[in-house]
Amino acid sequence: MNAFEYNDQTASQKANTMNIRAYSRNIPSSQLQPYLDARSVSTKYALLPIIDLRNSIDKPLKQQATFNPSHTFNPGNDFGPWSGFASNVNKESDLRGQLNAIQECSQAFYVPSSNSDLYKYGWQKNNSIVQPFPELFKKEHFSPFNPNPKSKEIGYGLFNNATRQQVKDLTKPTTISQETQVVQKNQKTQK
Repeated sequence: MNAFEYNDQTASQKANTMNIRAYSRNIPSSQLQPYLDARSVSTKYALLPIIDLRNSIDKPLKQQATFNPSHTFNPGNDFGPWSGFASNVNKESDLRGQLNAIQECSQAFYVPSSNSDLYKYGWQKNNSIVQPFPELFKKEHFSPFNPNPKSKEIGYGLFNNATRQQVKDLTKPTTISQETQVVQKNQKTQK
């Protein structure tokens, strides 16, 4: 179902679609190997505790493939089938570094192969899907804008900028007093 079909649904249809998706996460993708748990037998009130009181199993156990999380989805929280853990004990020991002696060399650390699934992914990129909103990822280009056109006089320091005073200094009229004009004329005439 694509986004357009989902948007065309009513609220109850959308809720039903979400419920179906959530329910599908509770079902494994294939049948998982069951746990076998041999329960203890009470012998306290038994008349002849020598006799085995367990019922015999008449059905043969169906053999399942070794559990692999990359092939089979397990909806459980924590534990998967025992066969998956038991077949990967050596891998887990290798990842923990239990197989190598404690030493200062290249063999002391686990470095995965560059051909491992850590670096190589199995999914193929599919570019056949058309983007329904082409303007969504469009890069906008704006003309340059400087909010402080007088950046040489106002706010030029990294810290301790007295910008309020710097703005006031810009608006003050810069008139030279008559005394300084007389002094400047005298200096010119003396030269």
